Order: sequence, then structure tokens, then C-alpha cells
Amino acid sequence: MTATMASPDTTIVLITGANQGIGFEIAKKLATEHKDYHIIMTGRRKQPLEEAVSSLKSRGLSVEPLILDVTSDASIVAAVSHVSSTHGRLDVLINNAGISEHTFDNIPDISPRQKWAIILDTNVTSVAMVTDAFIPLMEKSAKVRRIVMMGSVMGSLTCRADKGHHCHVDTYTAYCASKTALNMLSLHYVIRFEKAEGEDGDGKGWKVNVCCPGYCSTNLNKFQGLKSVEEGRVNAVRLATMGGEGETGSYSAKEGRIPW
Repeated sequence: MTATMASPDTTIVLITGANQGIGFEIAKKLATEHKDYHIIMTGRRKQPLEEAVSSLKSRGLSVEPLILDVTSDASIVAAVSHVSSTHGRLDVLINNAGISEHTFDNIPDISPRQKWAIILDTNVTSVAMVTDAFIPLMEKSAKVRRIVMMGSVMGSLTCRADKGHHCHVDTYTAYCASKTALNMLSLHYVIRFEKAEGEDGDGKGWKVNVCCPGYCSTNLNKFQGLKSVEEGRVNAVRLATMGGEGETGSYSAKEGRIPW
């Protein structure tokens, strides 16, 4: 399945982990409601990714598949090369791919240390590697550059310390720690680009924000969530489409801001 070169006016978006769950729903909503957006949907496995892309292309939506294993440096390099040669730039990056303790439910022999290492590598280190790799292509954009980090209220230290908050007694230790680390990583990029944001004056600066989709029913939690994936995509789409007047350095859900 080959991609069609998008026009210079098209907004190029790349979403990691987009073959299912919230990533897929973000791609569908973006492509449906914003006809000038072209969505690069990435995933690790070819067949499910191409099936997901085909289901949206059959609706006339502007999407394309791209194999990307965020934990593989070689895969990241190949993905950047493809986007560079095909589109020449990237306007929006949505770091959606992630895992939780449930990923290992059917792997009984894995040690706690291995679980921690894999969760932190996927949810934090790989986000940094992907973001750093695509920043040069984003720097070629003449549009508002938007980076959306898919975080969680479970990464909030304030909420975790609050005995009255539902996150206070959460048992997903490694996952929560990874999302707290993701918040710090996100602030790193906020601070890195805040000078450019202030100097541009043309509304074409950088917007880096953390998005909590809420407790949605996805494979990440073995479909135990209380919200639909359609609800979970709303804030991410807002952050991915806002103009120069939009916020940067925020940590929010559909319902509003979350304390760090």
C-alpha cells in the first residue's frame, strides 16, 4: 500500500500505535473532520495496521500505513526516512503508543524487573527517541508544530498524593511511574521550544501538551475502562488541531486541566 504525496497546504500528522484503540479513533476523527489533514498511521505489525488503514481509506479518508516499532532505533530511522522522502516535513506528532502491566498477563515467566524495564522503555524512552528523531522534520514545517503526548491522570503526583482522589490507591505502579516520567519528558520539550514560541510572533511556534484520554476501554486495560474510545480521542484531536492561539505546556483531559 503506497502513500500519495500530500499537497503543501495539507497538515501531515503521524500517530504512533494507531492501528487500534484510541490511536485509531484519533486518526479517524482527524481525517473525518479535517479534510486538509493527512494521517500517517503507524504500528508494529503489518497486517493489523493495513487492515485499520484500509477501513478508513474505504471511507475516502486521507490516511496511510507506516510500520514503526517505537522500541527499535532502526525502525524509527526507517520511518523518519519514509516521511522525509514522501512528505518532506511533519506538522503534528501524536505519541500514542504505550503499554501497561496488562501487556504481560500471558507471559508468566517474566520478572518484575523486566516488566519495569519494558514499560519504561516503551512509555518514556521510546517517546523521547521518536520525538527527537522527528523534530528535524517538524522544524521544516511552516505551520504550527504540535506534539501531543498521550499521558494519564495516573501520572499526576498531586492526584496520587490526594487521599480523596481515585488515583491514590492505584496498583499499576510501573505504568503510573512511566506516565509521571512522561510528564517530565514533555516539559523538557515545552521548555526547549518556549523561546521559539515567543519569538515567532506569527502563530507558527511549537505546542507541546500532555493529554489524558481518561479511563477508556482499550486493550491497554483489557477493556475494563469506563469510557469509550470515542470519548478518549476528543482532547487529543483538539490539541492536534489548535492554532497559534492554543496553549502549550498543558496537562489536560476532556474535562479540563490536570494538576502536575
